[in-house]
Amino acid sequence: MSRFRNYKDQPPVRRRRSRRSSKWKMRILIALLLAILIGGYFFGRAALVWDRPNSDSDARVSLTIKPGSSLTTIAEQLSNNELIRDAGVWKWFVKSKGLGNKLQAGDYVIQRNLTFAEITEVLMNGKSEEVRITIPEGYTIKQIDGLLAKKNLVEVGDFEDCTNTCDLGFRVESLEGYLFPSTYYENIQNFSARSFITRLYNTWQQQIKPFKADIPGNRTIEQTMIVASMIEREAFGDSFEEKQMISDVIWKRLDEGIALGIDATTRYAKNDWENPLYTQDFNENNPYDTRRRIGLTPTAISNPGLDSIKAAIYPTETEYYYYLHDNTGQVHFGRNLEEHNQNKYKYLR
Repeated sequence: MSRFRNYKDQPPVRRRRSRRSSKWKMRILIALLLAILIGGYFFGRAALVWDRPNSDSDARVSLTIKPGSSLTTIAEQLSNNELIRDAGVWKWFVKSKGLGNKLQAGDYVIQRNLTFAEITEVLMNGKSEEVRITIPEGYTIKQIDGLLAKKNLVEVGDFEDCTNTCDLGFRVESLEGYLFPSTYYENIQNFSARSFITRLYNTWQQQIKPFKADIPGNRTIEQTMIVASMIEREAFGDSFEEKQMISDVIWKRLDEGIALGIDATTRYAKNDWENPLYTQDFNENNPYDTRRRIGLTPTAISNPGLDSIKAAIYPTETEYYYYLHDNTGQVHFGRNLEEHNQNKYKYLR
């Protein structure tokens, strides 16, 4: 038998290269299709948010962009504060416009109903048209003045002077106590001490209106606000229920002709809320000294928040005539001087 086979009897030669080429072509085609689908999805998603306002809400958000923040970090901040719908699309928008290196660090107040272009423009300016002003509960007029001066909205003393000299369209013996503490947004360019005072006073009127009729007939609104201002400073951080109990102590001592003995009133006169008080601080002829003088101070000693105002109107009846705060801020009440002295021994050593 011959060693050689007829070529017809040979097995067919496999075209390996051809099949490999077909597989690669198929993979490339699938990759292209996926890229088209992903790109189409991305562009479609971008079209939905690119020119639309982020929200129907005109709520304002305070935002601080730190120096050196990356575009990704800024996008995350905007997204976390619900100022943009899609961080990835916003980044693409900024990059496509060549604005990535033009965003400025700074403190911003941004409305939630802006488009990508509007938000980006704000961040390029390095500042907002508006400024956020948060007045803590218990701040005095002098402290509000200092706060506004730090924000470069007024010169030191301008706000305080205006409370005494500006024609506000209404008359109050003293505005201390009637400037409602809250968070406000003000236009930087148009800010004026006079208009801001009016806004704070009008906000106080709105806040107290639902409760005004409940002020007892033997109390005036002025007396109520002075007591509320004392509660705010005496019970700073206490619960509403504890504020109501402190309110009862203050009113009861007033009604029975007992000196209030509130150190915060002397601090107000000294304009010193941090340093210790000494014996000489109470030896001065001071109308705000409630240790030696019986009755209320001439004016409120702070601008109280709503809880302190309500506590002044709705005190909780108790057996207590004394209270003190220990070093942790916890309040302790006493029925009489003996219990009060025991509390001093227990909690103030």
